[in-house]
Amino acid sequence: MSLAAGTMPELIQAGMGAHISCARLANATSRLGALGVVSSVGLRHIVPQQVRSGDAHTIEIAKTFPIARYVEELLSFAPGGKRHTRAIPIDVPDAVKGALAKRLSVISAYVEVMRAKRGHKGMVGINVMWKCALTVLPSIYGALLAGVDAFLCGAGVPMELPEIIKRMREGDNLDYEPLTGTSTHVHMSIAEDESAALLGSKPMPKLLPILSNFAFCKRLLDTWNKRVHGARPDAFVLENHAAGGHNAQPRNKTAFGEADDINSYFDKVLALDVPVYVAGAFEHGGSRKDLLYWQGRGAVGIQVGSRFALSQESGLRDDLKKRTIKASREGTLQVLTDARLSPTGFPFKYVPMEGTLGDQSVRDQQKRGCDLGYLLTSRKLTQADGTEREVYVCPAMPEDQYVSLGGDLAETEGRLCLCNALLATAGYNKPDRPALVTLGESGAMTKESLTARQVVEDILTPERVAENEDRLRA
Repeated sequence: MSLAAGTMPELIQAGMGAHISCARLANATSRLGALGVVSSVGLRHIVPQQVRSGDAHTIEIAKTFPIARYVEELLSFAPGGKRHTRAIPIDVPDAVKGALAKRLSVISAYVEVMRAKRGHKGMVGINVMWKCALTVLPSIYGALLAGVDAFLCGAGVPMELPEIIKRMREGDNLDYEPLTGTSTHVHMSIAEDESAALLGSKPMPKLLPILSNFAFCKRLLDTWNKRVHGARPDAFVLENHAAGGHNAQPRNKTAFGEADDINSYFDKVLALDVPVYVAGAFEHGGSRKDLLYWQGRGAVGIQVGSRFALSQESGLRDDLKKRTIKASREGTLQVLTDARLSPTGFPFKYVPMEGTLGDQSVRDQQKRGCDLGYLLTSRKLTQADGTEREVYVCPAMPEDQYVSLGGDLAETEGRLCLCNALLATAGYNKPDRPALVTLGESGAMTKESLTARQVVEDILTPERVAENEDRLRA
């Protein structure tokens, strides 16, 4: 499965969620020769909301989904449909009651990937956040049905990824208790869909785990080979703590240091004979200089996030883009890391912007709550009769609710509902849920509003982009 250097794009447009790396952005970058990537985070709410608004393009793509039941359920949220005004369901432990939410996650991932693939022959990937454990299986399944070209998986170590894909392509039901690194029991029934023949007819997607140290790279290689004989990553994406969104925990568990720098383990990973991309560690903000530097070190290429997050095609709200770029131009933009903010327990990058959850005064006024459920984790409660009951919990819940479900009160301190915050950042607002901007440290180097084309041309050169565009024209 391993690729020779040069058979993958030199540039990966990072998968940033929720809906920052939207289909519009991935479509724009893929047709220019980059690996365009959509984020799977939040799609179960984003795509039905698009259907609910009557978006003709979304509805048209949804109708191409190959299993009628899924189509009917998604389109029931359209104007005039029986679910048009109903709340979009979230994951629950009961397999029967939770099935609709899973199916909506499946078809939503399908719609987003298909939208990104339209009109060109470039490569489109999907970023599946491993810590959003309950949507991992549905997102992979929906993306496979759309013929996705690559899976990028981070915020956790995707030990089961090749096995999941193999079993889905064979039409098997899946059950992992827990999904590695998540403590969460995940399961999904797909045999009744009879989709194995369809999935088997599609090319095997590339597998690109996003990791942040040598130990995980080596362990993943050994585990993949053991679970699915001969399975290897098509490339590693090595991402350090300067990247936006979630960062891996420091190696010493207290503070980032030399051991967390890519330079400390890059050559060791390169010696594993797996192609490597570098992310989040750019002296020049993710430019051609950075590409050439890391290629000189032996990398295939680079993955760039913040420049694309601030590009005109991203899903980041225009008002937040303008404020961020203005602050960067004035030299006042800050990108901070908070070890407590995310319910995942991972450090999280945020911009302390007035009027958003990056503003402590706004944060202090927020009511706790978990009504979207993308970062829920499962646990078993022993009941009075000695039987066990599976429940879903999140430390961003109200404290009393979290403790009643077996949680430790100390885990709730400083936690925010990232699901609502990040959807609001992409314009999917609830009136009482402010946005939260996340960027990598290199975002401070972005001082003007550029199109995705301008960013790709700056990294790959206009001449290379013109060649790629002509080659990849549909």
